[in-house]
Amino acid sequence: MDVDEKYGSIGKVYCPYFKEYIYFTRTGLEHLKFKSKFKARPEKDYHMRVRLLPTAVQIIGQSHTLQGKSSRRRFEHRYMHGRKETALMCVSYFEFIAIIENTRAKVVIKQIENGEKVFLSIIPDFKQKTSLEESDVL
Repeated sequence: MDVDEKYGSIGKVYCPYFKEYIYFTRTGLEHLKFKSKFKARPEKDYHMRVRLLPTAVQIIGQSHTLQGKSSRRRFEHRYMHGRKETALMCVSYFEFIAIIENTRAKVVIKQIENGEKVFLSIIPDFKQKTSLEESDVL
């Protein structure tokens, strides 16, 4: 099974903290593959994050405590009246940190305005910076 199929098979995971589903959308898949719009992640980094996908699912499904939250205004793409446009919107990021099977990782969830919450990234422990504000995930 290739990565796109593996990622697509996840779909959504119920999060006890939010008491709602977290969706695994194309946004998270693109973030696993690319650092920025036209810059691919190093192959080692990409494979490490893909290998941690099951851990991300477990962290989301078992988290009852939020470890960090950040909000800022950013330009985001959205579809309005059948067209894609860019608009300045309030974006919130939520982070959950857990140790699953001796692996410590941070999962980042993204929410644009009051939309659905989506998986954005998983960061292994040794990749983490001191806070969400400094993270290169965003």
